[in-house]
Amino acid sequence: MIREALLAALLAGSVAVAGVSDAPVSDVAPEAEAPAESPKTTATGAVIDESTLQAHRTPFEVLSERMIGTASRAVRYDWRKANVQLELHGSQLLELNNFNSLRFGGALRVPVGSLLVELGASWVFLWGSDASNKLSLTPYRQAGRPRRLEVDLLLSYPLAEGVTTPRFSFIPPTELVFMVSAGLRARWYAHELDKMKTEQAMGALFAPRLFDQAVSNLEYARLPGMEIDRSRYDLLVGFSLVVYFQNGAFLAPRVTVSPPVFSGIAQSTMGFWFDLQMALGWSF
Repeated sequence: MIREALLAALLAGSVAVAGVSDAPVSDVAPEAEAPAESPKTTATGAVIDESTLQAHRTPFEVLSERMIGTASRAVRYDWRKANVQLELHGSQLLELNNFNSLRFGGALRVPVGSLLVELGASWVFLWGSDASNKLSLTPYRQAGRPRRLEVDLLLSYPLAEGVTTPRFSFIPPTELVFMVSAGLRARWYAHELDKMKTEQAMGALFAPRLFDQAVSNLEYARLPGMEIDRSRYDLLVGFSLVVYFQNGAFLAPRVTVSPPVFSGIAQSTMGFWFDLQMALGWSF
């Protein structure tokens, strides 16, 4: 019995010396460490500093909510590349009196960068109404302007641009340009300089207010019930929507209002009148 116990002790010692353990062996291998990500480099081998670029990165969701630039450029037709644009226009004046006025004329439009410079001339036709005829039977008079020549100088700036697909397939895609306009309008009357000396006529031609002699000369053109307004110039501000077709044709409705900036100088009562205009033209 003692001999068997000694043999068992010697056998256990030899196993321990050999490094054999009774602990269960795990079948799962230890997880290998991920290799370090190599830095990005340029074509020449220079290392790109990602920390510097991170400050300038913007998510696409943020960019999509922003307006990139002042106005998106056209896709179908770029009006900025046109050398010149010619138009014919007609408009109705709403001068807050009982007289009726229609304007017909033309204009030369020249793109200058993102601005559109417009120089136009129109002849204004005038006729009375039942109200103005009845007014002429009383001592009262309304401010008005006889038939005349008007010259406009306008600057227009695009606020929004885009290409649209018309509702009907036979109409080609068009470019829409929404513009804000500002400028000056001057008017001259036939025979207003009659009976004036040369130096007086030169001064009266560009004076902001009609001379007494000019008003007297225009008595023949005054409609019944009208008192001739003496203002020569008006400030114009307004908006237009220009529709450009791919072949260069365009149409341009415009609404213009005249703030009474020159009314104090000319002692005019005709302020804040409206001009409703429609223009047709071609770009070259």
